Amino acid sequence: MEREALMEIIRSDFEIVNGDETVSKIFPLLDKLDPDRASALVVRENGKIIGVIRERDLVRGSALTNPHETKVKTFTIRTGIIDISDLSPEKVARRFIEDSTPFVIVKKDGDYGVIYINDFIMTIKDEIGSLKVREVMNPDVIAVNAHATAGRALSLMRTHGVDRLVVVDDRHRAVGVITGKDIVDRILAPRKRARMGDSKGEKEKTLAIMVESIMSYPVVSCERNERISDVIDQMVEHRISGVVVVDQSGVPEGIVTKKDILERYLAEMVPAGEIKIEVILKNIEDEDFDMEELRNDVEKFMRKFRNFIEDAVVFLYIKQHKERFRSLPLIHVRIKLSSDRGTYFATGEGWGVEFAVHATLKKLEREILKEKEMLSDSKMVKRFYEEVFEF
Repeated sequence: MEREALMEIIRSDFEIVNGDETVSKIFPLLDKLDPDRASALVVRENGKIIGVIRERDLVRGSALTNPHETKVKTFTIRTGIIDISDLSPEKVARRFIEDSTPFVIVKKDGDYGVIYINDFIMTIKDEIGSLKVREVMNPDVIAVNAHATAGRALSLMRTHGVDRLVVVDDRHRAVGVITGKDIVDRILAPRKRARMGDSKGEKEKTLAIMVESIMSYPVVSCERNERISDVIDQMVEHRISGVVVVDQSGVPEGIVTKKDILERYLAEMVPAGEIKIEVILKNIEDEDFDMEELRNDVEKFMRKFRNFIEDAVVFLYIKQHKERFRSLPLIHVRIKLSSDRGTYFATGEGWGVEFAVHATLKKLEREILKEKEMLSDSKMVKRFYEEVFEF
């Protein structure tokens, strides 16, 4: 993508709020947001842009705290801001991946603009649109039965470090999707309003309610051999961030999210023979552990497979939970390896960053070795038939 194409999609149609305002005061601004573009607000404090607050964070904040007392900056995502002089497709994609926001903030001549994620993925569609869904999707589908409770769905999200689940029926066919936001919007927030005397919250729901009562349906789906360009069109048309991949019977085989597409886009930009490592942190600062040592460990891990994987991007997601054991925080790790040999995934948890990352790398190693063994077996079978049919 040329720089000029990026310049053309920088927009000024966004709302700015003061970080010292209370959550309750800015809810009316959400109605002004264009649903085709964003569900977030830019946050300013002491005259400076400090980040973004998403609608889901506002809703969650109002459900878990007193919205009349809690300040907006409490739930603000401290995003990176790209200076216009440093603007590039790679940096924009990386900001979307790291910040998980619906737009990226760009600073230009003392003023600010934003690049919306839908505008960006539509702009890069021609570059990666010919890829097949199977080359981009995450095959690790976390599903929940439609008759399971919302509490069970929350537990699965927490265990696997995801914010959405595919909902399936008794025959394991995809029938919907449930997100953490669905549970907050339809269960936790109404209960909070009821306790504060709001009549809208009178009919309380509990976490014992069945998933099918609050899931989003019908499910937006695709098949593994479709082009990723068609999936991007579906995402933009339906205003969704993920599409479920199903087989001909409707059984889920994977999921494709906007983040998956952006990760693949970055992987396509890696020169042949090069390994890149992207570390994305949540609820943790890089000074809490030795970042250089962590990168060295991942590089050492990748060197073990240098004869199998030539070029790749390792996306290392590290999230800190509140629980602690002997002063060590509980860490959730998700690793996605996008390479010339395919895409591999592994997740894990542990006390402390180092232990959690190493435990997850061991799981990733098993996935890669499994693939190597399969390739080795297929080569042996091929050689066998070649030798047989020579006679």
